Amino acid sequence: MAAAWQTYTPDGRELAVEHEDGRWTATCNGNRCEGATALEAIAAAIGNEDASIGASEPMIAAWAASHARRLEAEVAD
Repeated sequence: MAAAWQTYTPDGRELAVEHEDGRWTATCNGNRCEGATALEAIAAAIGNEDASIGASEPMIAAWAASHARRLEAEVAD
């Protein structure tokens, strides 16, 4: 069974994350990326685009890591 989440990045981009059969898929601004971990998929989908609302790259990276840990913990429960 697939698990799915939707949220917004700190700079305002919509992010959708799915977990199914041990694989993670993240979609952000039309970028759909897969990864072995939530962070791998999220980081690839977010990419290196300029922040639209002023969030800096280190802030986005820290947010992505924290968000990925939370999602992976939810799947493990």
